[in-house]
Amino acid sequence: EAHVFLGGSSGWGFGVGVSVRRNDLAGVPGRFGWDGSTGTSAYSDPKEDLIGLLLTQRLMDNPGPPNALLDFWTSAYQAIDD
Repeated sequence: EAHVFLGGSSGWGFGVGVSVRRNDLAGVPGRFGWDGSTGTSAYSDPKEDLIGLLLTQRLMDNPGPPNALLDFWTSAYQAIDD
């Protein structure tokens, strides 16, 4: 079922995942992109003028993202200096 992978805080549109409510530091509304099953992650956040791309070879073996993806996005958003 779609809600298992989208976690209730994301939607699907324009061929990518779209964050519709905040569920962690990086999961901000309006952010859109994709987490691939082999550890890739690419998102764009127009509000923060941010584009991030992470390429790993870490198989996603459960519905939750690997820690490497969470650490990458948390670090990227913590590095924003407004």
